[in-house]
Amino acid sequence: MDLSFATHILPKFRPGDVSCMARAQVKLNDAGWMCDPAGAAGFPDHANARRVFGALSKGIMPPDGPWSPDWIATYQQWMDSGFNP
Repeated sequence: MDLSFATHILPKFRPGDVSCMARAQVKLNDAGWMCDPAGAAGFPDHANARRVFGALSKGIMPPDGPWSPDWIATYQQWMDSGFNP
C-alpha cells in the first residue's frame, strides 16, 4: 500500500508539535518541505523527512513522549513507498 504524507503522516502531528518545531525551522505541516527530495545533513536524499524520522524513532520528538511503534512503522512505510505527498 502506498502511503501519503497528507493522509497518513500529517494527521499524527498535533498543532503543538507543528508550532514547537516551526521555531527550529522544521515544517512538519508542509508537504513540500517534508517530501523535498534534496539531501543534506548527512542524508543522501529526503533529508528533511529522514531527519524528522530520526528524531521520532529515537523518542526525541515529540517532547512530551514518543510515538507508538505502529506510528513509527507507518512513517517508515511512507518513506519506503517513496515519500508521496
